[in-house]
Amino acid sequence: MKKIKKVIISVPGCIGNVGSGFDCMGISIKLFNRFIFENSEYFSIFVSSSDVDSSKNNLCYKSFEKVCKLLGKDIPAIKLSIDNKIPAGKGLGSSGTAVLAGIIAGLIFSGEKVVLSKVLKIGKEIEGHLDDIAASFLGGLVVIAENNGEIVCKQFDIPSGVSAVFFITEDAFPTEQARKILPGTVSMSDVIFNLSRTCLVPVAFIEKDKKLLGIATQDRLHQIYREKFYPHFRILYDSAMQSGAAGCCLSGAGPSVVAFCFDDTEKIVKKWKEVAMKHRIVGEIKVIEPGGKTTWTIY
Repeated sequence: MKKIKKVIISVPGCIGNVGSGFDCMGISIKLFNRFIFENSEYFSIFVSSSDVDSSKNNLCYKSFEKVCKLLGKDIPAIKLSIDNKIPAGKGLGSSGTAVLAGIIAGLIFSGEKVVLSKVLKIGKEIEGHLDDIAASFLGGLVVIAENNGEIVCKQFDIPSGVSAVFFITEDAFPTEQARKILPGTVSMSDVIFNLSRTCLVPVAFIEKDKKLLGIATQDRLHQIYREKFYPHFRILYDSAMQSGAAGCCLSGAGPSVVAFCFDDTEKIVKKWKEVAMKHRIVGEIKVIEPGGKTTWTIY
């Protein structure tokens, strides 16, 4: 096996859940984290953001380590450099990019091919859900399910002319904490409500059907519980829909909010600036194009 000197991995962020598709749907976004793994005499890690752990407890490194152990390989000494463009703990898939990069690097340094089935199987072990990892790996809109232990997914390209307007909150809210908010059981009527809408999401994007997407991104499984901890959500949701958004939802587990647009984004941006000032909602508004997939280069 050829000795690996360096691997550079670029991973896009993700909008997990897309409203109704709780834990089974995600859309990649063209905002990337970059990970460089280099063979070294000793372990070291360099991060571009103070929000990212720079010890061996770093999620990316732990994922890398786990893959090596699963494959029965020695864990090589590496220098890990992380250029973090995606804010951590704010619902844009930053943790998923770390896990994904760690898995890919672990497979490569262990002499294994990077194939979807392996990536998803290990990703499920680490993350417990795959809506973010699958979308960031494949790019576009991805629907994912399990069938008797087999992971099945379908990827759809997002058509041109679709934009995502984000309100990225100043304060983070860890995904683990956001999951603890959710109840252990839900009503059959709420399950049916979500199922009927999740089915519509791919069609609404592909056909750029504004009315359909507004319905498809509605939810009763997670947002209704999380918004109790995110008082800004309903304010931003209502103002986005009133300003012509095609759909609006929490980005992943939140607390950031995303509005989808099939035309000019300026109305939503302007309205969000107004309501943020009025209600003292602190954060940053960004327009990010959906799409982008994971790429890597081996040296």
